[in-house]
Amino acid sequence: MEHRPWLETSLTFLPDETRLLSVAGELDIATADFFRRRLLAALHLDRPRVVVDAGRLDFCDGRGLDALTAAGDLAEALGGRVTIVNPRPQLAKLLQITGLSRRFAAAAAAPSG
Repeated sequence: MEHRPWLETSLTFLPDETRLLSVAGELDIATADFFRRRLLAALHLDRPRVVVDAGRLDFCDGRGLDALTAAGDLAEALGGRVTIVNPRPQLAKLLQITGLSRRFAAAAAAPSG
């Protein structure tokens, strides 16, 4: 039986103009271009804020990481940011060993008054 990678995304616009991109499946050479298009489409705002929810992402390889980095570069050039929340252990380790964990880390929540 042939294995075919799959990737699903869902884009939600939050009231504060943050875009939440939920990702499920495998982010690899077969799906990275689709993911890159979805992520870049979420950046069409001045000072874009995009949160990638990777809680259902089963796998990410170098091509997936390239797509995340390209989106991060564009967001930063526009005065915004891309963050990753809920990374599974494989993605968390990949971000850590490549030195990207700080770049994509979500900002700490502000203390409540």
